[in-house]
Amino acid sequence: MGAEMGITADATSSGGTWRVRIRSSAGDVLGAGVLLGSETVLTCAHVIPDDGLPVPATEVLVELVEVHEARPVPARVADGCWVPQRSDGCGDVALLRLGRPQPAEHAAPLYRLPPVLGRPVWMGGFPKGLDNGHYLRAKTAGRVGPRAEWVGLDPKSPRDVVRKGFSGAGVEDEATRHVIGMVVSRYDDPVDIPPAERLSVSYMIPVETIVRHLPVVHRWVRGDPGVDRPLVSPLTTGVQDIGFAQRLAVWLRREPLTGRAGITDVETVVIEDDDHARYEALSRAITLADRELSGGGPDEAVSAAPHGTVPPLGSVDLAIDVTKRTDTEVALRVADRMDLRSPGDTSPLSRVRANAVPLTIVAVGVDRARDPEALVGFMKLLADRGSRLLLVFRDPQSSGLLLAERLFRPEAARIDAWLDELAGRVALAADREHETAGRGARRSASSDAEDATALRINLTRLRSDPELRSHRIVAKLAAFEQSVRTVAERAEETLRVIDAQQPAVQELKWQLVSYTAMLGTKAESERAELIPLHRAAVRLLAEVPCDLPEARRAVDRFVAAVHTPPEGEAP
Repeated sequence: MGAEMGITADATSSGGTWRVRIRSSAGDVLGAGVLLGSETVLTCAHVIPDDGLPVPATEVLVELVEVHEARPVPARVADGCWVPQRSDGCGDVALLRLGRPQPAEHAAPLYRLPPVLGRPVWMGGFPKGLDNGHYLRAKTAGRVGPRAEWVGLDPKSPRDVVRKGFSGAGVEDEATRHVIGMVVSRYDDPVDIPPAERLSVSYMIPVETIVRHLPVVHRWVRGDPGVDRPLVSPLTTGVQDIGFAQRLAVWLRREPLTGRAGITDVETVVIEDDDHARYEALSRAITLADRELSGGGPDEAVSAAPHGTVPPLGSVDLAIDVTKRTDTEVALRVADRMDLRSPGDTSPLSRVRANAVPLTIVAVGVDRARDPEALVGFMKLLADRGSRLLLVFRDPQSSGLLLAERLFRPEAARIDAWLDELAGRVALAADREHETAGRGARRSASSDAEDATALRINLTRLRSDPELRSHRIVAKLAAFEQSVRTVAERAEETLRVIDAQQPAVQELKWQLVSYTAMLGTKAESERAELIPLHRAAVRLLAEVPCDLPEARRAVDRFVAAVHTPPEGEAP
């Protein structure tokens, strides 16, 4: 990396001739982009200056910064290729049409690659003072945003956070050198947070999300889609099996297990051939969870869906119809999806064995595979390599299902240790909750079903659960662990807010006391008007945590009323 931040563009050996710098007609750097084909550049919509038109007509200059003697090329937004950022955070992509074609060999092929947690990437932009380019390194950090369109990028160092001039830059996977996304934004904690605790994160839009917004980009994309065609839902029918759809959404919403050596996160379900309602719920969940497919159907598929039936966007990395497939064929699909490499032996199984595979995978028709037991064995390998698996069987009596339930049954000692750990965390959560109560914190009605008392009751139930020695207990323990985390985090946040508010609340209380003393000088009729205002301010200041803006307004109303002379009396 350079002496200050990242790697200078001149020092890179990437050969990234597709890298584009975008300037205004006056020469100011606006951002970055990616050359696609010979006449098209991908960038963020917000990079192009807003000229007040529905689609900007502003001409910009595009420069291929790593092509020797390349000259600036005029460009404008291509017809039908402008998707500004919406109020929900989605969008912010655009294609520019070049006024003069460039050699196609300089273009970048985009690549569908699941942005799994911790994947090293790098990106080059054009921040102020470094117009010739600057490179930063990061690791993918998971889904963010209301619909999880963006993926966080944890910087390698605090100086590796993107800044103005990086928007539209291609994000390269460090291992494969494929362009897997585009820089879109950054976040910084408020300045009142101590520097040592302050968080700064960059964000990218993955290739599959770009394709969903701009289908024309498909022609420049490599890598297989994440969902096999037979599993795609048209999203035109309603949810018939709401309970099953909610169960799927809960499983897909849950974070991967971490630090649980020897415990795999595997769910097995049975969907018989004539159970069309359950199969459609599965297909619908897969489609809504896929970055490239979700949004392709009618908006009602999400907005009108029954409560709790819509999984997070990007929560399925790979959905495979394994019917009549061999374990080697399925291994090839997995290895290609993650673009896995292995030294020496390049067989699909070796590529999987040589790498971590932190994917969420849905495999449908496991007992209809060419060799179900061999496929279940491969699924065990995937789970051991870090995958979360939803295995769908068609026959409740199949030997493959029985084998899966036996293979994925966790060791009793590991489950007992998990339960003991959870008991300790429940006790800590209860202590923190007790502390908030001792400091006068009010409890919201929504928290009654998820408090320390409920946690203790549910922990007792889990210890005697009939599925305690089944693989199904893992899902129950993981869900319970999330509940414990929620209670603890809620208590910690309440205490943090109370501490942060204390100086301001105390100041308002002193102000109220000082003006309350003036009530004795008022006539009885004046006091009758002032007392309700005083009580309202006292009530708001007594709440813990305090609604500071409302309390401040209440105190101000009381103070103003104290100063206001009775009607008809000169001030």
